[in-house]
Amino acid sequence: MPSHRRALVRLTLVAVLACLGGRPAGATIDNLKSYKVAYPGKDAKAYSCKVCHLGAIGKKGDLNGYGLALQTFKAAAGAKKLTVEDFRAVEAEDPDEDGATTLQELEAGTDPSNAASAPPGSPPSQDAPATSGPSDEPPP
Repeated sequence: MPSHRRALVRLTLVAVLACLGGRPAGATIDNLKSYKVAYPGKDAKAYSCKVCHLGAIGKKGDLNGYGLALQTFKAAAGAKKLTVEDFRAVEAEDPDEDGATTLQELEAGTDPSNAASAPPGSPPSQDAPATSGPSDEPPP
């Protein structure tokens, strides 16, 4: 195997281990598998720890808005593994309060936990900066 290919394999292994972040490996891998089943056909970079976590290395308490919505939903059951049904259950939520549901964001390829990343045509969020444009009023 060429040295650059070995380096790529090592880097991939390190990235996978970093994503696990010391938690039970099965739950993390199962959660990502469930997400892939729930939302197939996305670009490979859409399937990462950053789906639910703030950083590329998914740490237990380092959840973004989407991850917090899933955690809140699962808290009653106390389950660590997420199912396709769990992901579907929070599709109507808007964790970043940008006016677009989680499902609309996932379908558009935008980030459901970032108000600055909203699907085109979404109503502006309260956090979005005001834009200046032409006024409907006639000039003075």
